[in-house]
Amino acid sequence: MALMQRKLWKQASLEEIKDFIIEEYKKQSENPCPVDKMRVFTDSTRRTSCGECVICREGILQLNLVAEAISQGKGRDGDIEVLTEISEDLIIGSCCSYGKEVGKITKEIIEEGIEEFEKHIKRKRCDALVCKKFFSYYVAPEKCNGCNKCKEECPQKAIGGDKDLIHIIDSSVCDRCGKCTIICKKAAIQKAGTVVPKLPQEPVPVGTFKAEPQNGGGLMAGRRRRRS
Repeated sequence: MALMQRKLWKQASLEEIKDFIIEEYKKQSENPCPVDKMRVFTDSTRRTSCGECVICREGILQLNLVAEAISQGKGRDGDIEVLTEISEDLIIGSCCSYGKEVGKITKEIIEEGIEEFEKHIKRKRCDALVCKKFFSYYVAPEKCNGCNKCKEECPQKAIGGDKDLIHIIDSSVCDRCGKCTIICKKAAIQKAGTVVPKLPQEPVPVGTFKAEPQNGGGLMAGRRRRRS
């Protein structure tokens, strides 16, 4: 594979390489999380690098590893600086345009999404609810019709309940695969970040659960105010 890619990039023109990298990046155009965007983009481009140039081969791999760690809640102070430095090294030191173009795009991702990178690292939070470590699935009681299909579909057996009962999800068992969200036609399975709505503690008959208003009710009922 590496030999094939080496021949491919040696024969390709600057524009062909640039177009290839841009197309890989466009695949993430709908991804609202810059950390996950970098993680997926660098995972893809490291696999199609020829590997001949050390800075390109190792640089893209390191970008991917650091982005993966941040998305898993293992980000550390200084990670943003490391990502920026590696991106700049790729731009300056890559032997061909492949690494240079990857470096330009990853540096752009960092600059445009630096606030989200900081939230992932310092506050362990993904506002877009994309990074699996930072969100959980829950069953919205008012939407669940107790069809039992999500429970049958769950490979981890993380969903409790039965026919005509509001289902509940055990976050400690759920691996966030998302299969339940696809099978649920009522869109009852939703994501929650740091604040989870008031939910039943055990399966109860459909239509019987009423969340108790807090702080006077209204739109913020059952939720704590948090700074953005």
